[in-house]
Amino acid sequence: MADVHTNGNHAAQVGGGKETNDDNDRLKKKIVRHYDMSAGQFLKVWGEHIHHGYFKSPTDTADESQVNQVLLLADLAGISAGSRVLDIGCGIGGTARFLAREKGCKVTAITNSQGQVELARQLTATEAKKAASTSQPPSSTPKDTDFVQLPSTSTDSVAGAVRILHLDVDKAREHLGVSLNEKFDCIWMSEVIFHLHTRQSCFDTASALLESGGCFVIADIFRTAPDPASAPKRVQKELASIRRNHLCPELGTVEEYKQMAEKAGLRLRQEPKDITKNVAKTWETSVPLSSVLYLITQGRDAIGYLRGMQSMKRAYAHDTAMYAVLCFEKP
Repeated sequence: MADVHTNGNHAAQVGGGKETNDDNDRLKKKIVRHYDMSAGQFLKVWGEHIHHGYFKSPTDTADESQVNQVLLLADLAGISAGSRVLDIGCGIGGTARFLAREKGCKVTAITNSQGQVELARQLTATEAKKAASTSQPPSSTPKDTDFVQLPSTSTDSVAGAVRILHLDVDKAREHLGVSLNEKFDCIWMSEVIFHLHTRQSCFDTASALLESGGCFVIADIFRTAPDPASAPKRVQKELASIRRNHLCPELGTVEEYKQMAEKAGLRLRQEPKDITKNVAKTWETSVPLSSVLYLITQGRDAIGYLRGMQSMKRAYAHDTAMYAVLCFEKP
């Protein structure tokens, strides 16, 4: 799930263009409505991890590929037992629970979709309850803002914990950093920033909330054309289809992200990793008929998402878009 940032009375910048606050607000409302509506359906289609899968071999299943993706980011970010992770745009909490359960992390997961929050908390509570049946049960029912402990699946690993917060990224710095005085070892954003109008603010927030030496890891969709306005008509058409069907402004480039990170005081930990060929198969996923029929009843944006699956597939095949993992570090 993605959070869209608004920026007072100033114009928002994406690449070289400008958008108004009205544009920000309209897009933000569409995205929240889309993810509120689709939370349950995405669980059916994509499983608990609502993101691309990293197919290391032709025999990898969709579920295995999504776990591969999480492990890849965790490895690049240097996550280990006890790491404090902020998962921005956490979806229904699949990645947060995995990092807590398999890596022993303490994960704060945020989304601005109430529908996703409710489902994420439900799934987290169910997992914790199953774990409690074979171990010491909790002494009391946790509050919505409490961390829920998820014992490790390995006997030699540290237990992790998760909390799911209904929080927009534009309020994360104030709420977590100022009000709660929290810092993180890793800030994790998987397929979130491409939705945003004011991407620079997101980098600024990450810089403010990271500990020194902490990592900002991003998995995102990028355009390959430096200047889309001068790109061939086919490229412009494919980029327009992504904007329309995936509810986002113009895709950014890897170079633009690097410049925003530098401006926020972050530095590259390692060179960006292009994994387009490994993730492209994600868009070959078949959508159950029941989900198709449901989405059709939810209006233009939901129908657009179905169309967008093909537009993303074409964009990858034609090298109009790429998928990469970026790792930045706070000095």
